[in-house]
Amino acid sequence: MLVAIVASAQFVGPGFYRVHNVYTDSYICIKGTHYERSTNPDAFWPCALMQKDSAQVNDPGSIIYIPDTIQVGLYSQGVDTYTLTTLPLDVHPAPVMQNGLPTYVAYTQYEPDPEGNPGKFFPCYFRDQGFGMTAGSSPRRAESHWWIEPVNEGSMDSSYFAVKPVSDLMKDADGYYWTTLCCDFALLIPAEGGVEGAYTVREVLTGEDGLNYAQAVKVYGRGEVVPAATPVLLRCESPYMSGNKLVPVEEIANHRDMPIAQDLLMGNYFSIFKNHGSSDDITYMIDYIPEQATPAKDCFLALGVDDEGQLAFVPQEEGTYMAANTAWLSITSLELQPGKPVYLALAVENEVAPGDCDGNGMVDIDDVILLIDYVLGRIEPEDRKEYDECFDINKDLLIDIDDIVLIIEIVLG
Repeated sequence: MLVAIVASAQFVGPGFYRVHNVYTDSYICIKGTHYERSTNPDAFWPCALMQKDSAQVNDPGSIIYIPDTIQVGLYSQGVDTYTLTTLPLDVHPAPVMQNGLPTYVAYTQYEPDPEGNPGKFFPCYFRDQGFGMTAGSSPRRAESHWWIEPVNEGSMDSSYFAVKPVSDLMKDADGYYWTTLCCDFALLIPAEGGVEGAYTVREVLTGEDGLNYAQAVKVYGRGEVVPAATPVLLRCESPYMSGNKLVPVEEIANHRDMPIAQDLLMGNYFSIFKNHGSSDDITYMIDYIPEQATPAKDCFLALGVDDEGQLAFVPQEEGTYMAANTAWLSITSLELQPGKPVYLALAVENEVAPGDCDGNGMVDIDDVILLIDYVLGRIEPEDRKEYDECFDINKDLLIDIDDIVLIIEIVLG
């Protein structure tokens, strides 16, 4: 929607930006996908929420992807501007500079009474007067002027993206905080940043204490990229957003099917949110429920703390919705009692001995046969990766006849 205002020297090429209103000092955050073009562009309220005071820093809805040219559409939360508005947008420089930066105006043309005045369109400028996204006829006022800001990993102001732990008091046994995330853009975990890694959950085990434990398995570490549209757990060093920066990279997934699944984790971009419901009353607020919001179920457990303050996946209240841009544990396929917390635990990684190709804890003739089949190409390509490390017996990064000779020597003693 109004994110299409970017048409300036501040646009430095394809990448991720935020859109910032001059008058209210608030940022556009995409919160919904449903727009009824029945009255006028003020109906954008169900799509966007104006946020300030650093609330946008950890809100994926504030991250706008701009491709090679702004004319082809801008993207956020898995949707493009035209899908949000069904209206064309045009962008022009504003006649004033603010804080030494150029500002811009964006407008569309709409038909206020299609039946009574067919073909009669009026220009309408997007603005924020403090009531949320509205539209007006004047491009000269500050509420119709906008900045853009590139999302910058190194920035210490609000121009970076970061995550906040679900609890700034609850650490795991190694002193790390945890949170979850699901967004439409890929994320680089900085090599020297505060995010230690991204995790998934593939199984839930029952401990000797009778409690259930979700086994968190690291899938991406520092210096690696979490793919777009991937619900993950994030393990963080800091309780503060400024200490847990991530870098949006590549292009967005434009993933519209919700929720998104990854192993036992699921995630969504949208949830119920409260926004202004009037263009002249800042106190009038109503609830909007995006059509892609996910209702809470007793088999969907969100990361939080239990009644005793322990880190766990906990059930949500009946009649609520799963939080936007988060991941949650789905126990639909598991034989677990609904309504009970599932505690977070790091999965124990079992080391595989060189030559133990089938992973049964022994190196024997079966492993020799597997390795021979591997070298001769008899193992299907999709099954080969899981064998690489244990098949490379001499650790020369090649799996060949030399490894066969070594494994035979091991088996023969």
